[in-house]
Amino acid sequence: MKPSARTRRRTARGSAVGALALVAGVLPGVGSQAQEQQARLTVAYDCALPADAQPATRRIEAEVSGRFPGAATAEEPVRIGEIRLDAEISRETLEELLPAHTESVTSEAELTVRVAQAESSADARWGGLVAPATPVPQDGDLSLAHRGDVPPVTVEREGQLTFTAGQLALNLTPTVRGEEDATAPPAPAPAALDCRPAPGQDLRLATVRIGGADHGPGASASPTPSPSPGSTGPGKDPDAEDRSARRDGDIDVGTAQLPPAKPCETERPTSDLDRSKLPEPPPGIPVRVSPIGGIHWCAVPVAAANVLKLKGAMAINDPRDGAATVNLLIQKEWAVGPGYNQTRHLGELDLPDATATFLDFDFMPVTAKIEFKSSPMTIVTVQRGSSSPNYATIHLSQTLRMHDVTVNGVPLEVGPHCRTSRPLELELKGKQPEYEVLKGGVLRAKFTIPPFTGCGTGGEDLDPLFTGSISGSGNYLKLIQGAPCLMRPGGQGCVVPPAVPELPK
Repeated sequence: MKPSARTRRRTARGSAVGALALVAGVLPGVGSQAQEQQARLTVAYDCALPADAQPATRRIEAEVSGRFPGAATAEEPVRIGEIRLDAEISRETLEELLPAHTESVTSEAELTVRVAQAESSADARWGGLVAPATPVPQDGDLSLAHRGDVPPVTVEREGQLTFTAGQLALNLTPTVRGEEDATAPPAPAPAALDCRPAPGQDLRLATVRIGGADHGPGASASPTPSPSPGSTGPGKDPDAEDRSARRDGDIDVGTAQLPPAKPCETERPTSDLDRSKLPEPPPGIPVRVSPIGGIHWCAVPVAAANVLKLKGAMAINDPRDGAATVNLLIQKEWAVGPGYNQTRHLGELDLPDATATFLDFDFMPVTAKIEFKSSPMTIVTVQRGSSSPNYATIHLSQTLRMHDVTVNGVPLEVGPHCRTSRPLELELKGKQPEYEVLKGGVLRAKFTIPPFTGCGTGGEDLDPLFTGSISGSGNYLKLIQGAPCLMRPGGQGCVVPPAVPELPK
């Protein structure tokens, strides 16, 4: 019997939990491919520590795993399933890297993978692998579970295609006890670990047959992988190798140049600062207002987030789709006095809807569009003492609305008002030199996703499903602002368009 439309709708509702993983623009997932293979590799890494640490390197262990097709076709994308990277860091190493009283660690990883076929090879940068906030144990080692999607690989010829693990970069962001105090400075800057595979290991992660035969044209004479990325022989220039390794003539590892951002807004922002977010300067230091209302600038912000319940990364204002720009008024107000400098800026950002594709727990394709309704951005920088760094805070709220949801091609009727019950409050923090308003850089935030409301039609209440699968605290956001450009008067725009940063790693 052919299933009725009502039966198909029920099946779609049964997969609703998987659809929830799409909120705020989860990076597109990949579909299953025939003859999949599960790859798994354990690698010992030697990681460089700060120059004053003894010894200069420490050993960590990482397990890399993912789904690869057993076979693929030349000139068509070789799509790789979600990559998992589980890193084990010893207690001794943590004590050298992290500040005292660290309660939890959020981590971001980038793995370099050498993709090789016959005499051709290219280095793929598998970044955006995110581990959610993980409590630091009182005793014992710390295990960080990174997850993320990676771009497909395309080759022009038939033959064996090998994937070989190479260098690993980790950025560990600590949460220190007492950080939630509103008067406390931003979270400490991440501790960076640059790691190379220890010698003497077989680093081959996976082999994929391109074409119908094991040894078609261009196939390797032997399955031995090429040297791992970052390893060089005597007399070789590693910088020269890095410059040439990102793409060979017939191997594309997804390193295409980013498209330009959408045009800057020629009209000046007209919103007001949120007065509730402005700190009071010390007594005796007056607040002054710019007689021209601030200086008009334009910049590109892109962000990656981790939603704890979804255990997945999210892209916001994806630069690969032509990122939206933020309209800025710099130095609308300021308060300057002995040992104190505060400046206040305003930003307006209209984010595009995000379209996401995902495979739910039953391997059914799910798509959805996400609408962001954002408040104006109140941006405050504070410097206490001439030798102290600037601390920047960006205050922003967003309401998320989900629409046009389909499960396996069948619409899931969430209604026109499926949204968070109240705005999501963001407080992004950055510190000089990692971030400056007029130079750009990195800001970070922890955030809570409110419950959902208005989801479902025809008497069906989908609010509990959305709330139970997405809403909650413990989420992490990293934003990169590109260097801004100064807008010329008369609606002439920037002399040079604003820089477009890559998504955070």
